[in-house]
Amino acid sequence: MLSLSTILTGLLTLFGLIGETSPTNDSGTTGVVLFTAFIIMFAVSALALVAVTIRASWAQLAAIAAGVVVSLSCIGLVLGIPIIIAAARAPDLSRARA
Repeated sequence: MLSLSTILTGLLTLFGLIGETSPTNDSGTTGVVLFTAFIIMFAVSALALVAVTIRASWAQLAAIAAGVVVSLSCIGLVLGIPIIIAAARAPDLSRARA
């Protein structure tokens, strides 16, 4: 779910960038605020994905934060709630100790 969230927020960020750089952009500050929100969602989600992949000691906290940030959008609730539940229930996201 975390990788799916990263892909979807990345696409939304890309579409926001295309929309903001369009020569016919008349959205004013609303488009900039929405684009900034998508950038933040993508950055937090990508950071959490990297943390979980490398099994960093802060991976659980990053995954929960990504779930909360992604849940700020309506569509993100479908992805964010399972991310939060999985991260909270994960027994050990840190590296295995030898």
